[in-house]
Amino acid sequence: MSISRLSQVPQSTAKLEMSLFAGVLALGLLVRLVALDRLPLSEREAHLAWQAYALAQGHSVPGLAGQPGYLLPTALAFCLFGAREATARFWPALWGTLVVGLPWLLRRQLGQRLALLLALGLALDAGLVATSRLAAADSLALWSLLGLVTFSWRGEWHLAGIALALGILSGASFWLGGLILGVTWLLWRWIEGIFSVEASPLLFGEKPRLPISWSGLALSALLTVLLLGSGLGIMGRGLGAAATGVAEFLRGWVADGVSSGLLGVALLVYQPLGWVLALGQWTKGWRRMATLSRLATLWLGVGVVILMVYPGRQVSHLIWVLVPVWVLAASTLVQRLSGLRETERMPWLVAATGYFVLLGYLWLNLEGLVPGNGDPQWLWIRGLAFLGAVLLGVAIWLVVGWTWGAPIARRGLFWGGTIFLALLTFSATWQAAGLGRAPSAQIWGPQPYVAEEDLLLKTLGDVSEWVTGRRDAIDIGVVGLESDALRWALRQFYHAKFVQTLSPLETPSVVITSEMATPGVSALYRGQDFVWQETPAWSLFLPGEWLSWIIYRKAPLQRQAIIVWVRADRFPQVVNLSTP
Repeated sequence: MSISRLSQVPQSTAKLEMSLFAGVLALGLLVRLVALDRLPLSEREAHLAWQAYALAQGHSVPGLAGQPGYLLPTALAFCLFGAREATARFWPALWGTLVVGLPWLLRRQLGQRLALLLALGLALDAGLVATSRLAAADSLALWSLLGLVTFSWRGEWHLAGIALALGILSGASFWLGGLILGVTWLLWRWIEGIFSVEASPLLFGEKPRLPISWSGLALSALLTVLLLGSGLGIMGRGLGAAATGVAEFLRGWVADGVSSGLLGVALLVYQPLGWVLALGQWTKGWRRMATLSRLATLWLGVGVVILMVYPGRQVSHLIWVLVPVWVLAASTLVQRLSGLRETERMPWLVAATGYFVLLGYLWLNLEGLVPGNGDPQWLWIRGLAFLGAVLLGVAIWLVVGWTWGAPIARRGLFWGGTIFLALLTFSATWQAAGLGRAPSAQIWGPQPYVAEEDLLLKTLGDVSEWVTGRRDAIDIGVVGLESDALRWALRQFYHAKFVQTLSPLETPSVVITSEMATPGVSALYRGQDFVWQETPAWSLFLPGEWLSWIIYRKAPLQRQAIIVWVRADRFPQVVNLSTP
């Protein structure tokens, strides 16, 4: 929609669209903030949160991570609101919500409806929601790079400089995203025959309003890096940490990350609606697609290729290819919504309802078709029922097509399938956010999952209260365990220390070891094991187990335990027995 046409939009329509966008933004914020402290911090999250906690305490932190854009604001939040899981994840959730707002800034170029639907897709995408609920700077990196593009197109060069600076402070993920978008833009200019900046209006159909202000961009970026990177002049080490982020990105080319197969599963399974709607653009062919759809397709392809060849890839890096998926999906929905005005409402609603019910039935019975997932005697019955439902779907198509025409049948199938896939997508988002019943069986989210932290802390608190009268004062020795998640969990026990070994003369009230180790004087202690980490055994999955995971998120888990040893004389019953 051009600027002239936008100015002609009725005021009531503009208010409605603004209200709808505000609702989408509020929805995106809600799913990112609800129960933010429900899951314990994973090892990766705890590594960053512990450094921010140490900075908040005024301690020196050797080997500061390359994400000062996360560390410094989180340290400030710890000072103001206390060190908790929700506080550690607050800023990423806020940055992830700001990503949802970016399409609205380009509504003149994209069109109001496309901007609104794109914002809705970004608000409820499983991967973007899960990443926004992690204590890391990935969501800041995404907002910074997309904000740099958005503000640059709008000619707001000082804001573009601020976005660039925040991206530099967000660490390695920003540089990976910059590589993906940079290669995409170069290939785009080559494929489309664009070899000058003046040709860039082909993207949105209108020219940028202002020439590039390199001085404004550079000055605002430099000042932002100096001020925020140094914690407003309080801690200069943040500037060095920004350089560490570049080094971490480069080390990723020789590091080992997540397998490409698992990355592909995460990309395909958690966004069923986005992928199906994207097919609606690809079936047109390259030349018949709109310019924005062609660019999004190229962006998606380049991103997938780079992530597959980048050895240090992580699941959270998929955020760089989720945005173009929703650009394509939103484009398809806009075209389909425009076509609804030309048809009667009741016929396609009836067809859509029928297909929605059938798809739900097929989905719920899909797992029973795999041998080994149910009673073998019922396998053939389930197969016949499944086939009957498919034939019923064909019959609905023929009846609707014969009665109201093939276009009505196609629309009914499209909208029935879209609503069904939208529910699956929301379910996947709920699961990826860690709000479902199986948080340990997710690919997204805090992995590996810390399983029994709450039970561990309750036990330690009870023992401490028995011995000292306080729930945080007992002396704890953590022997041979290098776990940032455990270090974070024990942050309130101010007599806890991490060591490699205990001397024979040291006998702390509580000793925590791996499941294969024992205290130096094991006869003096009684131990209890706790499941510390749970990880799905992806490499051991059989086809039936993959299907169970896709439908119900059931997965065989590998568990790692730790043992809490309490000195025998610290138990009340032992003291009573020794009393004369």
